[in-house]
Amino acid sequence: MFKKKKAKNKVFNPSKMLLGENASFSMQESFKTLRTNVSFSLPGKKNRCIGIVSANRGEGKSTVSVNLAISLAQIDKKVVIVDCDMRIPTVAAKLGMENYPGLSDYLADEEGYSHLPIAHNDTFNIDVIPAGTIPPDPTKLIESPQMSELIEALKLVYDYIVVDFPPVTVVSDSAILSSVIDGYLIVTLHGSTEVSQMDETIRQLNFANANVLGFVYNSKPASRKSYKKNSKYYYYEYR
Repeated sequence: MFKKKKAKNKVFNPSKMLLGENASFSMQESFKTLRTNVSFSLPGKKNRCIGIVSANRGEGKSTVSVNLAISLAQIDKKVVIVDCDMRIPTVAAKLGMENYPGLSDYLADEEGYSHLPIAHNDTFNIDVIPAGTIPPDPTKLIESPQMSELIEALKLVYDYIVVDFPPVTVVSDSAILSSVIDGYLIVTLHGSTEVSQMDETIRQLNFANANVLGFVYNSKPASRKSYKKNSKYYYYEYR
């Protein structure tokens, strides 16, 4: 259905932040737990679209997006990650891939792109739709009918679509697509995210009738009683 372009992968530099062979035990277990909770949060759905958001920048949202996609691929799910943060995109860079062409070029139909630029990452066995050329008005592209149609089309091909959105309190892009996103995960950063900012994030998502699945607590301090040394991520169900 979609024509994949040959990935222009840069020389991959393994990072401690990604779920590779060098990832810590605690990190692997944290994302296994997150993967399981996401699965049970959307029972009965075969093709799921998960939106990853945060209140502010720098809270680990994109890293969680990439690692969730990798974790899902590790159990033989067909996964694509979409970088919808067309202002400050980071997904392609984290995976050692080119950011252009990408989503913005497809939606704006710049230079006559007739196919969606999907690249395959061999290292982690996931497909990637990078953000593309930074457009003058990303929100306008997100609001276009083509964007919603794209998500629905991806659901026909993939088991999971992981969408990395810009922070909720900065722009409204994530809420715009609430009708086609099956569930949202909110990433919070220990010692950084303020209660008022989290309240505003939840308020905006609720106003858009978004389905909030839960929270990913990033950089969670390790408990002395826990066998998971240096625990970094923790999942909370949203109620």
